[in-house]
Amino acid sequence: MELVLVIGLMMALGAIGGVIAVRLRLPRITGYIFAGILLSPSVLPFLDWDLVDDLGIIAMAALGVIGYAIGASIRLDMLRGLGSSIVWITLMQGAAAWLLTIVLLVPLGPFLFPGVPGADFLTLYLPVAFLIGAIAWPTAPAVTIALIREVGAKGIMTTAGLTVVALSDAAAVIAFGLSLEVARAFIETGAFSWFDGVAMPAVKLAGSVLLGIVGGVAVNGLSRLLPERGFGLLAVTLGGILLCMWAAQTLDVSMLLALLVMGFVAVNLGGRHGRLASVLEPVEGVVFVVFFVISGVYFDWEALEAAWLLAVMITVARCFGKYGGARLGAVIADAPLVLRKYLGFILLPKAGLTLGLAFLAREALSDPLGTLLFNGLLASTILNMVLTPPLAKWALVKAAEHSRRAERG
Repeated sequence: MELVLVIGLMMALGAIGGVIAVRLRLPRITGYIFAGILLSPSVLPFLDWDLVDDLGIIAMAALGVIGYAIGASIRLDMLRGLGSSIVWITLMQGAAAWLLTIVLLVPLGPFLFPGVPGADFLTLYLPVAFLIGAIAWPTAPAVTIALIREVGAKGIMTTAGLTVVALSDAAAVIAFGLSLEVARAFIETGAFSWFDGVAMPAVKLAGSVLLGIVGGVAVNGLSRLLPERGFGLLAVTLGGILLCMWAAQTLDVSMLLALLVMGFVAVNLGGRHGRLASVLEPVEGVVFVVFFVISGVYFDWEALEAAWLLAVMITVARCFGKYGGARLGAVIADAPLVLRKYLGFILLPKAGLTLGLAFLAREALSDPLGTLLFNGLLASTILNMVLTPPLAKWALVKAAEHSRRAERG
C-alpha cells in the first residue's frame, strides 16, 4: 500500500505542478518534473531510493504508451514530400551532436574525469567522448508527444518532428552498440568485436521492427471486429502495448522501437485508422503526469555535485549540435522554412532512452569511470529536462504561427 500511496501523491502533486507551470507560461511537463524533484529522496525525506527503484516498472509502462502514441501520430499520407528532408535532418542532427560532443569533451578530459587511473588521450578521453557522443543521438519521445498534445500542434512540423524522433531513437541503438565496443577496446586494450558492436545491434534493431509489425497488424485486425463505440478498442490497444513490452523484454530487443513501429503500422494499415490514432487520448494525461513526475524523482544532488562540469558540457554540446545539425540538414534537403527555423528546438529534450543507455554504459565499464560517466549523464538529463521543454514548446507555437501566416498569404 505504500507504493499506492506514493503513486497517488505523485499524481496529486504533479497535477498541481502542471497548473502552476501553466500560470507561469511554462509547459505542463516542467511542472510535473519539478513536482518529482520535490519528492526526490535527495531533496525531501518522504521516499527512499529502494521505493524509487520500484517505480521503474510504472515508468516503463508509461513510456510504452507514449512510444505507441508517437508511432500512431506518424501518417504515411502526411510524409509525402518530406522523404529526403527527414533523412538529412535525422542524419545531420545526430552526427553533429556526436561530433561536437567529441570536440568539446576531449580537450577537457583531465578536468572531467579526475581520479581515473592510467588516463590519457587514447585510453580514456577520446573513447569516452566517442561513447557519450553516441548517447547524444536520442530525443525524448515523451516530451515531444506531451508538448504536441498540450499545444494542439498539427501539420508538417508535427509530422517531421515525430518522425525524426522515432528514427533518432532507432539510430541510437546501433550507434551506442558500436561506440561501446570501440570505447571498451581502447580503454581495456582489447580487440574490437564487429559481432558485438555492429551485427548484434543490427539484429536487435531488425527484431524490434519485426515485433512492432506483428503487434501493429494484430491491433489493426482486432479493431475491425470491435464496435464503433465503447472502451473495447482502448482495452485491446493497452493490452497489445503491454504484451509487446513483455515480448521485447523476453526477446531482448528495443521496447521503445517496437512500440513506435507497432503504433505506426496499426494506424497506417487502413481501416479505422482515425480511431486507432486517437484511442489513447483518454489516458494520455494521466500517463504524462506519472512518467514525468517519476523522471523528476530520480534527481540526485550527489550525482550533480560529483559530475556537474561533465553534465554542463554534455548539455551544451548536445543542444548546439542537435539544433545546428537539424538546421544544416534542412538546408541541404531544401526543406520548408518552418523546419529550418524551428525543428531543431523540438529535438533538444532527452530522457528515458538516454538514461537506459547510460545505465548499460555504467554496467559495461569498471569503476570509477562507469559511475562517473553515469552520474554525468544523469545530471545532464536533469538539466536538459528543466531547460529544453520550454524551448521546444516555444518552437511549436512559433511554427503554428508561421503556418497560419503562410496560409493567409
